[in-house]
Amino acid sequence: MLIPTTEARVPRRRRDKRSSASSLPLRSPAGALASRRKPPAASRRNTSPCKRILSAEAEIIPGHGPSKRSSSTSSPEATDDASYPTWVMLNRVGARRDSYHGDRTTSAVSCTCGGEQVSVSFELVDPPGTSLLTLDWPQGPRPSKGSNSYPWVIAAHGNVVLLEIIYGAKYPRPAGIDHFVYKAGGDDPSSLTRLPVRYWKGPSNADPPQPRLMSRETTGLLSCSEDSFIVAELESQVQVANIYFLCSGSDEWKVFKDVAIRHAHGIAHLCWWSTDMVLAYKDRYLIWVDYFRGMIVADMTHPGTGIIDLQEPAVLRYVPLPVDPVQGNPYHSDYGRGYPEASRSLCNTRHGLKFVNINQCGTDFSITMWSLCENRTWREDAKLDAVQLWDLDSENCLPHVRPEFPVVDMDNPDVVCFLLNRGRHTPDPGAPTWMIKVDMKKKILLDVTDYSNKASSSGQNTSMTARTMSKGFSFISSELPSYLSEQSKKMKR
Repeated sequence: MLIPTTEARVPRRRRDKRSSASSLPLRSPAGALASRRKPPAASRRNTSPCKRILSAEAEIIPGHGPSKRSSSTSSPEATDDASYPTWVMLNRVGARRDSYHGDRTTSAVSCTCGGEQVSVSFELVDPPGTSLLTLDWPQGPRPSKGSNSYPWVIAAHGNVVLLEIIYGAKYPRPAGIDHFVYKAGGDDPSSLTRLPVRYWKGPSNADPPQPRLMSRETTGLLSCSEDSFIVAELESQVQVANIYFLCSGSDEWKVFKDVAIRHAHGIAHLCWWSTDMVLAYKDRYLIWVDYFRGMIVADMTHPGTGIIDLQEPAVLRYVPLPVDPVQGNPYHSDYGRGYPEASRSLCNTRHGLKFVNINQCGTDFSITMWSLCENRTWREDAKLDAVQLWDLDSENCLPHVRPEFPVVDMDNPDVVCFLLNRGRHTPDPGAPTWMIKVDMKKKILLDVTDYSNKASSSGQNTSMTARTMSKGFSFISSELPSYLSEQSKKMKR
């Protein structure tokens, strides 16, 4: 169904208008991504070749008990170390810990393009709690300088996380922006790799190459194996698209221009396409999502061999969402495009792709969850309305506001985490924000945690600031903890 006008016009932060010019085709390393992943047992990832977007449906994980409210948040697939989650929800904005020397489990060190040393580590907690990337950058801009002095998480998949740091006024853009890929170590130490700057040439061959900024909204990260990854950005042009990508181990970006989008012919509303998020699935698919339009699915493997070599363009397909697309231009002169991520979410789980829609009608709302089937059709799995949700809160401790930013549990596909932000509905600046965890099928409230008071006890405390700045942005699901070595987990204790 269509998103009501009030929902489509939720104020959002303005997107950066970054350059859309293309760069010259560059060479990619032959066979750089030919190896296939052999993940640790805890990750439960399916690495067998697949012909469609989704494999056959797996068995549903059992529920957590007969009571309406349960204190258990553990997964039946959890590791023996109960202190480590099997998956996490990362906040978009990370924390700064300039006197913090790492946690000995997740820390990795690199240098900025200006030669300054940086270290990245993570605070990992069980959902519905949210996890934080933390940046140690003693020579960087002070946290008090504003939001640009904090790291930004762009994407995560498997054992890798893509992040951005900004120098602020110290260096002119884009030289003052660095992008890194963090890779969780299994038996080896974790690593932090700075990505090369992408350049493009102007219309005249006499023009010198110019740096091209990486868009936060349209850039995705695909973990192809434990040792290789792809960073890719899609530039949609109705029925065709340009794909810019970088393979791990290469210092050159490559571009495929005017790649046809299959099944997009005759779909007029694609002319208003605007990517809201990019999702990686299995070890071969990147999915660009416009929550008003649908999905553009890229199969990064060679159509003949099923191996990622990127000597030929990725195969692009348009796949609709299980809700009606918005017709025409959704942009409003006062409110912009709104923020559809607050009410819609496409999620990658170990049981396939799930889609959640929160539809509001007046003061009431309903939550619907679907699964994507093998034939690329959607099956409705569960539905929950406002009365049913608040009935689960037997202690009456939750604010009765519309849930936002749904995230499907990567282990249990019946469970969804939501944010309840009372501050959006009251002038009280100290109004609490909650994270809740709900079994949509069994109608059980599994867990509740206070999002707004999650502070760290180590080093310079900017975690509360990072979480505050992350409000209004979607969370990123990650299997990162599953790739940490058993030795690291013991060290964490």
